[in-house]
Amino acid sequence: MYRLLLILALLLLLYFLLRRAFREFKHRHLDDRGVSGDPDQMVQDPVCHTFVPRKTAFVETVGGQTYCFCSRACAAAFQQQLSR
Repeated sequence: MYRLLLILALLLLLYFLLRRAFREFKHRHLDDRGVSGDPDQMVQDPVCHTFVPRKTAFVETVGGQTYCFCSRACAAAFQQQLSR
């Protein structure tokens, strides 16, 4: 009887650990704007090299790659640099 209870307790613990790991993985890799990573992480603007929080950055996809900018002006300047 005790073995059965122990096995059930271990299975329940395993279930909760796997559920937590899956949620963290999903949160870390699937941001709602398509940018992977922690939303509070600081990212560097490729134009002016300013650091901004990922959740407030302007996100643009250029050439299949996603970039984070501090402002729309920096995003436009980056696209102009690439078009030259």
